[in-house]
Amino acid sequence: MKIKLKNAWLVTPAKENFTVSHTDLYIEDGVIQAEPLAQPDREIDLKDKIVMPAFTNAHHHIYSTLSKGIPCQVPFRNFMGNLKQLWWTLDRSLLKEDMLLSTAISAEESIKQGVTTVCDHHIGAYTENALSDIASVFEKYKLSGSLAFEISDRNGAEFFQRSLQENIRFAQKQQGSDISGMIGLHASFTLSQKSMAKIAEKTQNLPIHVHVAEGEIDVQKTQQNFQKGIIQRLNDFGLLRKNSLLIHCSNLAPRELEILQNKPVYLVQALDSNLNNGLNVGNIHLFQKKGLNFTVGTDGMHSSALKAMKNSTIFTKFQNHTPDIGYPEINSLLWNNYQLKQDLGLQLGIKDGEKADLVVLDYSPPTPMNSGNFLGHFIFGITEARCQYVIKNNDILLDDYQLTIDPMADMKARSQQISQKLFQRFENNKNLNFVEVL
Repeated sequence: MKIKLKNAWLVTPAKENFTVSHTDLYIEDGVIQAEPLAQPDREIDLKDKIVMPAFTNAHHHIYSTLSKGIPCQVPFRNFMGNLKQLWWTLDRSLLKEDMLLSTAISAEESIKQGVTTVCDHHIGAYTENALSDIASVFEKYKLSGSLAFEISDRNGAEFFQRSLQENIRFAQKQQGSDISGMIGLHASFTLSQKSMAKIAEKTQNLPIHVHVAEGEIDVQKTQQNFQKGIIQRLNDFGLLRKNSLLIHCSNLAPRELEILQNKPVYLVQALDSNLNNGLNVGNIHLFQKKGLNFTVGTDGMHSSALKAMKNSTIFTKFQNHTPDIGYPEINSLLWNNYQLKQDLGLQLGIKDGEKADLVVLDYSPPTPMNSGNFLGHFIFGITEARCQYVIKNNDILLDDYQLTIDPMADMKARSQQISQKLFQRFENNKNLNFVEVL
């Protein structure tokens, strides 16, 4: 198919400053073309709207999709109460049908928000082929990304072993694929020395996807049990591997940030989730000054990377008690949001020769816009705009605000019945015990 997008504000990613040009854009057989196309099959007049690379959600929990309204025990009292009474009980209740439905709903929500690449951190009551089940839904919705299964000691030795094997099986199977595998670790405080050593030994040089210092308890328990910080512990086991995703990073000591300065990893802030849980938030202004790679994830709260980036930029002003920051931080958030796809081996984007992966945002600049002032438009205008089109490879996934694919309509029609059964299992599992790492 040949597509012409005319009268567009094209935003091209660059590490230092994104560039803006008013131009036409051409796609032929799913590839961006620099030269005009003769007789395009589809011509869309964008009327001065924004074209950008589609977005990446660098940390999602798709399994949380059906948690809305779930009858959990409150008050939680603290972060551990939140984990045990809601999330750890939920993940013991999730079966295959729940996960297929959750993934379908999340895929649709992602596309509507201009997100075409998702890095998901999964856990459920079953392990065998669980990541392949999720990947099969990603493929139906044309999504790319990475998948990992959360490894923890809290559910016992047998479940630990099955979780580890599922990560290894999937990562090896998916090498070179648009949906790759990472090694999913829950957090330092729920993994013993023996378990960490086994993960390090069995997973070769595969990148990890892990919660880091989300709550202070992770820092305190790691120091108490292992006499070192979280980053030092991961580093000692050789787990700070290239392209690993370190999520939250909210309570790290200066020494640990120094270790990360020499590591080719991504720090992923999840602002909305941390605030919802009453927790500290990773300081992207500090990350910027240290020269660290950082971007955003949604941690299962929603599927909008745009919302996460806007909130992150505003919050860093509050967090650091100054209005005079934010532009370098949002540029890095955006650049790394694009660069992560490249590091995952996905040649996706909006440059000549790249596989098309773009979003059209319903924002026509009401004031002059150029490369020098683009970030002002982005923070205070573009992040509030609706996604009008999403094009990935040779597919228009969102066409004038409407999804063009609905491969799991039958299952979605049974969402109420499926989630009601999940709620009942959740009720039955409320008194389950968890293994504490000592």
